[in-house]
Amino acid sequence: MNRLPAAVAAVLRGLVAQSPLGRWYRLSGLAPDASPEVASIRAAQMRSMLRYTPVMMGANVVNALCVLIGIVQQVANAVLLALWTALVIAFALQAMAVWIAGRHRPPREKVSSRGLWRTTRQAALLGLLWGILPAVWYPELDQWGQILVGTLVTGMICCGAFALATVPSAGTAYVLALMAGSLVGLIRADIPHAEVIAVLLLAYAVAVTYAVFGTGKLFVEHFEAETALKHNGEVIQLLLNEFEENGSDWLFELDEHLRIVSCSPRFLDVVADEEHDLRGRRFGDLLAAAGQKSLFAALQGGRAFRDVVVEAGGPDGTRWWSVTAGPLFDSEGRICGWRGVGSDVTEAKLAKDRIVWMATTDQLTGLPNRLHFRERAERAIDRCRASGAQVGLASLDLDGFKQVNDTLGHAAGDELLARIALRLHDFARDGVTIGRLGGDEFGVLIECEAGSGSMVGLLEKIVVAISAPIAIGDSTVSVGGTAGLAVTRSADEDIDRLMSNADTALYAAKEQQRGSVVRFSEAMQKSADEKRGLADDLKLAVAERQLELHYQPIVDASTLRVVAAEALLRWRHPRRGLLSPEAFIGIAEATGQIGRIGNWVLQQACRDAAAWPDHVGVAVNVSPAQLVTNGTGAAVRAALATSGLPAGRLELEITEAVFVRHGTQAEEFMRDMNGVGVRIALDDFGTGYSSLGYITRFPVGKLKIDRSFVSGGAAIKERNAIISAIVGIARSLNMITTAEGVENPGELAWVRNLGCTQIQGYHVARPMTAADFAAYLLSREPELEVVVRQRPAAIMA
Repeated sequence: MNRLPAAVAAVLRGLVAQSPLGRWYRLSGLAPDASPEVASIRAAQMRSMLRYTPVMMGANVVNALCVLIGIVQQVANAVLLALWTALVIAFALQAMAVWIAGRHRPPREKVSSRGLWRTTRQAALLGLLWGILPAVWYPELDQWGQILVGTLVTGMICCGAFALATVPSAGTAYVLALMAGSLVGLIRADIPHAEVIAVLLLAYAVAVTYAVFGTGKLFVEHFEAETALKHNGEVIQLLLNEFEENGSDWLFELDEHLRIVSCSPRFLDVVADEEHDLRGRRFGDLLAAAGQKSLFAALQGGRAFRDVVVEAGGPDGTRWWSVTAGPLFDSEGRICGWRGVGSDVTEAKLAKDRIVWMATTDQLTGLPNRLHFRERAERAIDRCRASGAQVGLASLDLDGFKQVNDTLGHAAGDELLARIALRLHDFARDGVTIGRLGGDEFGVLIECEAGSGSMVGLLEKIVVAISAPIAIGDSTVSVGGTAGLAVTRSADEDIDRLMSNADTALYAAKEQQRGSVVRFSEAMQKSADEKRGLADDLKLAVAERQLELHYQPIVDASTLRVVAAEALLRWRHPRRGLLSPEAFIGIAEATGQIGRIGNWVLQQACRDAAAWPDHVGVAVNVSPAQLVTNGTGAAVRAALATSGLPAGRLELEITEAVFVRHGTQAEEFMRDMNGVGVRIALDDFGTGYSSLGYITRFPVGKLKIDRSFVSGGAAIKERNAIISAIVGIARSLNMITTAEGVENPGELAWVRNLGCTQIQGYHVARPMTAADFAAYLLSREPELEVVVRQRPAAIMA
């Protein structure tokens, strides 16, 4: 029952607060607000008002004496008039005494609402004292006396309101009190048009009061703005001091001759100046020759520039600085100097160079990777096409490598590849480039004018070199090599045809005699015919339901809870048995069937995933060739709509090859998928075409770290640095990282400690059918909890 009156009271308070009277009450400072901000505003209002105290009180004394002298002969009771004059003078003198006493005290920083009430009452009292003059004696005066009093009262209203304007309550009280006395005098006096004069007086008083209110509001707003500006200035100065003293960046100012005028202390530490004073030194003298060139190129435009990386010397060797600066102008608009900020970006530069190296170099062998090898081959073809020379390209494959992997393990296989790469390095020279194309396949690029005979001879020497026994641990292994050579035969032959012919020759060599070198010939088209037969079989695979999907779980690194599964395509061929994608995806891409197969994979994967728990997503690989069909986006939408799977649970995995071959289409497709809500993952990051430009330009949400960095044969220190760099980049770009190829508890603990967010590999689970994966989801959680509790504290030795 008490809620209704309380609600009504609250509504009334709100209406009053929004009314002009309520706003005036808040602005006046009379409201009982004890906050430091309001108390400071009251103090500022009082200080501003007290500045006019001497002038205002002096004016009161002079005006009171003028009144006494001017009308004393016209009033009936001169003693009463003299008493009034004495009261006004006494008030003024008392106010002056208070003002004089306050001059020797520090100004007050806080004033309470009671102090403002006291000032308002004193202003009202002064207004009443002057209001007595017209109220009591105006009717007794003659025409000239009335003019004197009327003029004086008008001036007192104006001057008093001006002097008290910063305290709206005091100014309003003073004006209203004086106006009330004047109205009483007009009513008592028998003068023509008294009513009109009274209305004018009221209007004048209202206008003056409004002006007082407006002036007070402007004062408060100005004070608040000034206070905020002062506070911001203090904060900025504090931050600037902190930046100069403790920040990793540094400030500098140069004159028109690029000599240092001033700099922050941090700059001294960067250049390790023993004299602790860089003023007068040329900025360019601190840079290396290449750094000077970069800096001067940026300065020549006469415009501000940012993040120009320059090379500089230092006590610890070469360093790199990032410089941002803008010109300073004199009164005539000419550049008179430069001011800017710099930072040491050596670590970032080295990390970027490392990423670039990773993008062009095979991490395990140190040889050019497939992308870099291909680029060199393309340039070689262009050069030799112009000169009429021949270019040979060979595919070199190791014989027996799979047996080493199967018997001694992947670590031994990686070590074997690294040792063979050392032997291959001996053959790399001008005109000969050797790269790792993937797995145990290497490419040999030969620029030679002597014909194919010398090319075959070089390849035979390479095969002999890599076939020598290699000691790995307690075992000695011997692997051979087989090579297929393709030589440019016409001016229009390109890198793709040359590599394809080399692969065809390699397959023919393996079929004929392992350990041999075979040059591509037209007779090898029989091999292509066989592939064509497989391509014909592939056309029936979807219709006859020969394709199936297996799923490999992906778990959260922190909880080891299953968060997704990667869909892996398998072809159950009626004659050849279960085939992995490596056996037929290339054919599907070459024959244009990849679009139809890819659509089936999307439909089936989404249909299977829709039956899984809501927190489990599915990852589907998208071939670069699928983007050429321009129908993959529609296929994704159709698969989601048909299955009912939320878009957020679907992830599309692409490789960096997509960027190289179909950059524009890839960007449009990825942004389209991001708009739908589907996440894009970059698969096998760091092994082939990895580039910082790709992951910053394209909307990628996840980086999948290739298994070669997790369980590869490179030194743990190197792999640790690489994974840390990738995780750091992903974290800064708000990306997820998935470590592939985790095969034991040690690797699991290691990649978790490095910050990888997701785990995939045989240690979690091998690929399984859809039915087995559904059962896996129901049974795996307890087992995962055991793994979490029993995970090792350190990685493998």
